[in-house]
Amino acid sequence: MNRVTIKDIARYLNINPSTVSRALRNHPDVSTKVKESVVQLADKLGYKPNFAAINLRKGKSGTIGLIIPEIANYFFPNVVKAVEEIVHERGYNLLILQSNDSLDREIQNAEICARLGVEGILISLTKESSDIEHFQELMYNGTPIVFFDKIIHDTVAYKVTIPGEQAAYDAVNFLLSKNKKAKRIAGILGDERLSITQDRLSGFNRALREHNVKSAPGQVHYAHNSVEAGEIFEELWSNAKRPDCMFLMSDEILEGVMKKVYKMKLNLPHEMKIICMSDGFLPSLYNFDFPYIKTSGFDLGKAAAELLFKLMDNKPMSTQTYFIETPLVDPDYIAPLRMSLNASN
Repeated sequence: MNRVTIKDIARYLNINPSTVSRALRNHPDVSTKVKESVVQLADKLGYKPNFAAINLRKGKSGTIGLIIPEIANYFFPNVVKAVEEIVHERGYNLLILQSNDSLDREIQNAEICARLGVEGILISLTKESSDIEHFQELMYNGTPIVFFDKIIHDTVAYKVTIPGEQAAYDAVNFLLSKNKKAKRIAGILGDERLSITQDRLSGFNRALREHNVKSAPGQVHYAHNSVEAGEIFEELWSNAKRPDCMFLMSDEILEGVMKKVYKMKLNLPHEMKIICMSDGFLPSLYNFDFPYIKTSGFDLGKAAAELLFKLMDNKPMSTQTYFIETPLVDPDYIAPLRMSLNASN
């Protein structure tokens, strides 16, 4: 069946197409009777506005582009949720594009955004991205772009991310402060090519220096996925000089480690102290508590979307890196508070 147009409705009612257009827009120049006739017939015929034509006339698409490396993990679903809420509140549509951590796909996604005329773009770069050259034309043509999470620091652009260096420092500093007798600490980090990994490594090393813990071979390990993280943990556990404490950079690494912990039936909190950086969902699933630095995907998505709309509203913003808060969650502090609250009910 051919698409029903304004001209079709006008022909059925024997009125001018411009009258139909005004009636559908509830224009005051059109009588109530004509409006009702137009709306009823449009509904009966299944008329849908041609948004491409409308956007062409208005010079606006009403669409925001969101480009992310992947959707199926613990972090980005919350990013998408936050962005969708902000975009919906502002009356825009959200176009979600997945790069699968491929630079070629990321470039294609940038071209899709340009072709569809999106009014703003939120982008978390791939592991393969070493520059933002493929977004320069969009930026030059006035499309507001906010880079978030996986960013390139030495670029002139609007960026929102987690304060990785400080967050990792806070995590390791807390771990060593509570376990002063610990002699060996290990860190399992993510892909060493990523800026977020380098930031967290820097924070890890700063905390070690302040606690006078000397760097040692085999202290820092890099895992590209949860399986590798589990294998690294198993190897460290079987070592004669097993670490007393361990820092885990992300939920993906935490997942791999915990699979091994349960498979090996380890009493982890008593035999090895850990701390991680997490969105917060995974730590709630395990049958023992441990501290973590909360790295909220929802908060990051919200902050990035809010910055994007400020740019779209032409508010003066400096091209710098903006950071979200990353609080420490300590179950030893929270548990007594929960108990007292329960006792009062």
